[in-house]
Amino acid sequence: MKHLTFLCLVILCWTPTADAITMEDLFSALHDHPVTELDMLQTRASELRQQSVYDRFYPSISGELGYQRFNSPTNWRPVLPTESAALLANNEALPFSETLRRIGAELSFPVFVKELFSQGKQTERLLNSARARTRLNLLEHQAVLVTADAHLIHMNSLRKSLTARKASLEKTRGDVILKVENGRIPETEKIRMDEAITLIDLTFNETRRQEIELQKTIEALTSIHLKQPLPLQQVGEINAGELYALKPLQERMKAGEYGVQAARDKLYPRILASAKWYHYYGEGYNTGDNVGDEYGFYGLTLQMPLFNKPAYTAIEQAEIELHKEKARLGKTEIQLQARARSLQETLKLLDNSRDLAAKSVEHERRLLDVAKISYASRRMNQEEYLRYEEKVLSAEAKLYLTKAQWWETFSALAVLYGNNLQQLIQ
Repeated sequence: MKHLTFLCLVILCWTPTADAITMEDLFSALHDHPVTELDMLQTRASELRQQSVYDRFYPSISGELGYQRFNSPTNWRPVLPTESAALLANNEALPFSETLRRIGAELSFPVFVKELFSQGKQTERLLNSARARTRLNLLEHQAVLVTADAHLIHMNSLRKSLTARKASLEKTRGDVILKVENGRIPETEKIRMDEAITLIDLTFNETRRQEIELQKTIEALTSIHLKQPLPLQQVGEINAGELYALKPLQERMKAGEYGVQAARDKLYPRILASAKWYHYYGEGYNTGDNVGDEYGFYGLTLQMPLFNKPAYTAIEQAEIELHKEKARLGKTEIQLQARARSLQETLKLLDNSRDLAAKSVEHERRLLDVAKISYASRRMNQEEYLRYEEKVLSAEAKLYLTKAQWWETFSALAVLYGNNLQQLIQ
């Protein structure tokens, strides 16, 4: 029994809690969030637009029921003179009636419509653009999560530094109060010490306010309220190939080329097939008998546009849209290439700055230790001592900010090249 109790305790100790959240959880929550679902629905809408073009290749079949009342007997099918003479000779009803009822079906389909092929390729490119845009939006949202968490780490670490600095000042403040009460130093030194602590409290509150904003950003994309920042660890390198951020525009430009072709294709002949079948019911006007008969046809139609002014205008409009897409792509490509180079150089500088900032923190802390001793022995005045306290806090804040900026730059660069941050960061 004792062994069983011990085993249960071990299992409980090693079972992770439900509150243990990881970056993987944030990425998964983002994938299932309505903001991502909306992008997926946009892609689905593009798929249906493509399908609507290909649907026009399918035959159209419709059934029909009809009732017609005429003011004079009307035929429901052509009657040859020989057939009419034979019917009259035999005193049979002619296919003429004032009231006609019919049931039938109609079939039509395009045999050759050139513009449909170009429109199909155009919608395919637009679908590729929508898919690329959806993926790019997901990657951008991932980068927002990583950046927000990195700055949340920055703010959390800064609050810890502020707490440490406040504790250091309060310890020194205790010594200052004793010396003021003994008349060894003026009371102004106590006031300046109180003011230094008040400024730290104000900075602490401002830091907490920024934390709340960052938590709101993460919650808006994941529906998860992150109480504490999550540690970030790089597990992969950025694959810097082609600029994936250009893909949506590249596909739209190719779609524009097919759009111009589709507009020109309206000037090509088209071949259409159709077939109809009806069964008519009526009352023969010459005999009064109820009669019924079938009538139908099938055939091919060649339509040749001889003059179509709207088509020429549509071609010009499509060409203008294509030029706009090319200009937009060229402009964006220049901007993104410059941004990629800037981010790569910035990332290298931040690597170096991160190491230098860590050394700076170490140096300022050592200098502060010396300053405390000097101030306690009155070899340094209070203002000089407080500057050393401020330098330590400034150096620590610089270190935390540099780390956050590194993650922000890393994420932005990964998105430009289409890297999935879920595979690079954990």
